[in-house]
Order: sequence, then C-alpha cells, then structure tokens
Amino acid sequence: MTPEIALAFAILIGALIAFVLDIAPIDFVAFSIMGLILLLGPILGVSPQEAVSGFSNPATITILAMFILSAGIYRTGIINRLAHHMVRISGKNETKQLLTILFVVGPISAFINNTAAVAILIPSVITMAREHRVAPSKLLIPLSYFSQFAGAITLIGTATNVLASGLAAGAGYEPFGMFEFSHIGVLILITGTAYLLTIGRKLLPRHRVEIEIAKDYRMTEYLTDLIVLPDSPLVGKTVVETRLRQKFDTHVLEILRNGDTLPHPLHNKVLQAQDILFVKTQSDKLVGLQKANGLAIEPEMRLCDDDLESISRGLLEVVIGPTSDLIGGTLENTNFRYHYNCTVIAIRKHGAVIRERLGRVTLHFGDTLLLRGSKQALAQIKREPGFIVTEEPKMEEFRANKTGVALAIIGGVVILAAIGYPILVTAIVGSVLMVMTGCLKVNELHEAIRWDVIFLLAGIIPLGLALQKTGGAQLLASLATHSANYVPPLVVLGVVYLVTVLLAEFISHSAAVVLMVPVGIATGNALGLDPRAFVLASMFAASMSFSTPVGYQTNTMVYGPGGYKFLDFTRVGAPLGLLMAVVTPIYIYLFWGL
Repeated sequence: MTPEIALAFAILIGALIAFVLDIAPIDFVAFSIMGLILLLGPILGVSPQEAVSGFSNPATITILAMFILSAGIYRTGIINRLAHHMVRISGKNETKQLLTILFVVGPISAFINNTAAVAILIPSVITMAREHRVAPSKLLIPLSYFSQFAGAITLIGTATNVLASGLAAGAGYEPFGMFEFSHIGVLILITGTAYLLTIGRKLLPRHRVEIEIAKDYRMTEYLTDLIVLPDSPLVGKTVVETRLRQKFDTHVLEILRNGDTLPHPLHNKVLQAQDILFVKTQSDKLVGLQKANGLAIEPEMRLCDDDLESISRGLLEVVIGPTSDLIGGTLENTNFRYHYNCTVIAIRKHGAVIRERLGRVTLHFGDTLLLRGSKQALAQIKREPGFIVTEEPKMEEFRANKTGVALAIIGGVVILAAIGYPILVTAIVGSVLMVMTGCLKVNELHEAIRWDVIFLLAGIIPLGLALQKTGGAQLLASLATHSANYVPPLVVLGVVYLVTVLLAEFISHSAAVVLMVPVGIATGNALGLDPRAFVLASMFAASMSFSTPVGYQTNTMVYGPGGYKFLDFTRVGAPLGLLMAVVTPIYIYLFWGL
C-alpha cells in the first residue's frame, strides 16, 4: 500500500467515523472532506478543479433539477387528491389497505423523488388509520418500504439512481436509460411486496391503537387554562417574578389577554387581572397553585383519557423535515416561540417521548413535535416547508388548475429521456418550465432544493475520485478479485451489494454509492465482467435500507408519526434486507448478466 492510498483510506475512515457518530451535520462533514482534499490534492493527485467538481457533476445538477420537478408536482395537489381517494377506497381489511398504499405510492415514487412522495402521503395514511381504527404503525413502515421498492424501477425514482448513472458515465461507461433496469426493479417490488403482505405484516408493531394525539404522548401533567382573579397576588408581577416554576413546578406556556395571545418571550410580561395563563403543571400541585396565587380554572383541560376533545383543536403534530432550519438547534436558541407563535409541549425523539426541559433538546431531522397554539398559528405552521404535518392539508392550498401542465412537463421529461435525450438536459428544461408555467413560484424553487444533499454530493464525489486517483479503489477491487478464486462471480456481486447496504445503513445512501461505485467498476474490470452490473448492485443496495430508522430518509420520516421504537425497523427490516441481499444479485445475474 502506497502512502497516497493510505492517506485516501485515512480520509475515508475519518469520514465514516464522523458520519456514524453524527459529530456534525452530514453535509458539513462532506464539505469539510472537500476542503481537506483541496488541501492535500498534490499528494492525492487531485487537482483543485477536480476537488470541487462535485458541484458541476452532471449527477449533482440532475438531482437538483429533480427536487424542483417534484416540488412542481406537489404544488398542484394531484398527489393529495390521489391520497384522498386512497383513504376512501382502502376499506377495513389490512391487506387491502397495504395494497392501496402500494398502488398510490408506487407509481409516484417511480417517477418523482420517493422522499417527497412519502412526505406527502404520511398525513393521508394516518387519516386512513384513524378512520379504520388501525394502528398507524401497521401502515407507515410499509409506506416507506414500498417507496424504496418503487424507486428502483426508473432512473429518476431516487437520487441514488441518477447518481450511480452519472458516476458510471464519468468513468467512461454508458449512463443508464430511463427504463433500462426497470425489469429488475419490478422484480424487487414484487419480492418486497410479497414479504410485507405475509411475514412482514405479522412482524409490524401495533403502536398507538388509540389515535388521539394527546393520549399518545402520555401527558400525565395537567395542561390548564388558569384565570388571574382581580385579588390575585400575581397582578402587577412579571412571569419571572411570580416564581411559579420554582415554587409549584408550573410552566407558563401562553398568556391570553382580551382574546389575543401575547407574543413570546413571556418571562418579562406583567400579569393583569383576567389574564388567562395556559400552564403545564402536576396534578398534585394544582390545588395549592390555585389557592396560593388567586387563580381559577376555567375550563379545566386535563390531558387524559376522559377529556381530549376540548383541546384537540389547539394541538398539532409535526415532523421536522430534512430542509428545516431547526435541525441542529434547540427550541431556545432558535427562538421557536417567537418565530412560530406556538408552544412545543412534547417531543418524540428516537421513539421516546420527552416532556421536560424541552428548550435544551437538540433537534434533528425526523423528530416529532407536539404543538399547542391558536388556529392561526397552527395554520401558518402547516404552510412551513420545513415541517411534515401529520394531518391532511386543505386542497385550496394547491394550484389544481396547473395539474395538467405539471403532468405534461413530467411526462415530457420521462419520454424524452427514454428515447435518448440526456436526463440532465430534460430535467433542467423541465424545471425551468415548471416555473415559467406557474406550477412553481421562484421562492418555492429555492425551498424545494435539498441543499444538504447537494453539499453532501459536492463533498463526497471528490473522495471517490481520490480513491480512484490513488489506486485505493483498485486495491479493494483486487481483494474481491482474489476472492473470486474461491467463490463464483455472483457471490462477489452479492458482497458488493451487502457492503453498500451496510454503508447506507450508517451513513448517507448517496455517500455509499459514491464510495462503492468506483470499487464496483474496478472489480468488474479486474474480473473481466460487466462493470455496469456491479454499478447496479451498489445502486439498488443504496436504496434498500430497511433495518434502521436512520438508514433511509423515508424511514426517518415515519419514525415519529408511527410511534416506532428503533428495533421495530430491525425486526421488520433486517429479514427483508437479507432477502433483498440474496435475490437482487440473482436478478441482476439472470436478467442483466455478468
């Protein structure tokens, strides 16, 4: 091993450690890797132009355009209309419900970004569960998995497909056509569906049988409206001066005065007679709180099994989306109350419900927040692009009159790409048309782009290039070549698939593709086999992360709303992952060839 190869592997190992330990946001880690490769470029044999080539890589630009196309389709509301019909026709039979979800999310995920499809369909699947008294946990993992299966059918089904095709083209091979591997993708979809309808369905957990949102968060505290009486000793004092938190473990969440909610922060607000304080306190301290402070309860709103309807209008459950500005911050340092004029009363993180010291909790993509606020504040939250709301949006929020135009644009992108036009060209032209025709506004275009993904690709692609330039990819390929003396090439193909899956489970699936495609190409060349078959193995593997809620973004999205525990994904997804690790290389071997 040369010093250059050792240095490239050291950067790779450091990147993997940073990704797994979540030391910093994944896009920043990738950007830092790019900076390191720029610095060490003369040793690694990577020029400055090559070190920043991730930004100009056709795959990166194509993926950026696909985000815009997906947003254009979303803004017309067509997916929500399909979802509404899905709820209506699903029926009470669980198998029929799963098939209905498949027939809706499958075609959508095959032709637009599957992450966007799941984000749109989560509220409708929860509505389906509510109407048919089914636990959402029985339906949301299948929603995520179905989208992953279907994303393998076309070139534009997932970002990793586009990325793998672009990397293959960059290595001098033909990029994949729009439907070139669809026959294998369909077989993957059929296999995965058969598993979920049989073995997988029995392994799915049954959480949140009772749908009421407040009950689900197990709020044993009182959330109570307290009226400040005229003779109360609190009159004329600020919230801090009342010392309610220190004396009675009582938190003032909102203050209502003359029908209006006072803006945050509240600690310096001077209380007046007839103010209504919305507080969180313990039930055993409520009587003493009233007597000592001249307060009256009207109405009482205890969050328990007996009384939920009175507060349901003021509660909203949201998932922090991948584009949210809250990621990496806390409720305190992001001034959540001030910006959104509502209060977080519980957080679901990694399957656990947090109800204390919420302001200090570091927020991540996929965390679920239980919000309490006015109708106006919650309505504004629903329009925020950084949140995935777990209830269905109103159809008037969409541009239904642009549905035909948006579908025509997507159809044109797909058809032109299928007959041979570069997907880079068709996707960019389609994105421009989405804005020019009014399907998407310019400000929505900026919001649609997943900049974290773009920076991730821009940082990771040079690392893959460094592995190639130094000979690191060829070194790994030579190990696979030696193993071929003892096992058939099909097994080597399976190993490439399995290593990619493992990487995708613990780091980004896009990063896994960038790292493994050069190794797969080098392995194919070393064995005298079709390198594109090994590219396919890595491409499919990166889109099939089932065993953890953090391995794939759609898993993370359904984690909170489904009330899942981490091991729920392992119990359902690990057998599925092993099944796919066996059958996918076989499908590639039989229907593509080595």
